[in-house]
Amino acid sequence: MKITKFAAGLAAAAVLAATAISAGAESAEAEPAGYVAFTAVKSTIGQGFTVEPVSVPFYEGEKGIDVVKRAAEIQYSESDYGPYITGFADNGGEEIYLPEEIAAVVPETTGRTAEGYLSSMDYTAESGWSYFVNGEYAMVGIGDYQPADGDVLEFRFSVYGYGADLGVDNSSWGGAAALNTQPDFSKLIKLCAAEPEDTRDSVEFTYAMEVIAEWGVTQEDVDGAVQLLSDDVRTVAGSDETVVESSDEAVTDTASEEAADDKTSPETGVEGMAVIFGAAVLACGALALVKRK
Repeated sequence: MKITKFAAGLAAAAVLAATAISAGAESAEAEPAGYVAFTAVKSTIGQGFTVEPVSVPFYEGEKGIDVVKRAAEIQYSESDYGPYITGFADNGGEEIYLPEEIAAVVPETTGRTAEGYLSSMDYTAESGWSYFVNGEYAMVGIGDYQPADGDVLEFRFSVYGYGADLGVDNSSWGGAAALNTQPDFSKLIKLCAAEPEDTRDSVEFTYAMEVIAEWGVTQEDVDGAVQLLSDDVRTVAGSDETVVESSDEAVTDTASEEAADDKTSPETGVEGMAVIFGAAVLACGALALVKRK
């Protein structure tokens, strides 16, 4: 499925993340014990991000729930197993865009249960938020997770099989088998969280964010985006020319009219972006983009 609603979700997520982090600021005397790269993604319903990748401090003695509270506005409930996050503040619309594979096993959907939040039980009876630490599905509650400096904490919204649409196999207890193989996004999320503000409008960064926010991408797609974002090369978006800047030189390449049209088309997804990157990266002799099959 191509990403068509990415930009709107990106803008909304930016506002939520900035508001939540400023509200959770610690005193000037406190020194963070470390930083966690955090994101909340709703790719299963085709709406991109709830919270963009962002670097979040944590302090001595804190748990995962404290990191999430600092990064986002949430709803949660207490249980015998500790806190369970039921919803993230989210201004996404009621209209959703299920990938074909998910739509095939979710023939009917409902709406949202709480205004201004994306919550458990929204759209299906099996929906809710699952989380991953450093690319691995978490086996402990968020109240028991102990953050470590450099960790990647990744929340993703599931609408089918209690995480089966996020690569979680629940067939051992009679639930649904994994619907897909979930890539390890952790390196890419960490790079995006650390990206300087002045290069966040580059084509490389935009592409990396689209890869994170699209359901059904492969590990090959993710690794290709990591390669692009790891290099000291950024492509300036605009008009017919693609300017590639590095620490050594700047190279200007005139893109074809077709590539320019692809870049500005609202239907452009990962495949369309790959055309643009192929031209830009090869022009400076830097990296080879791994293309989707």
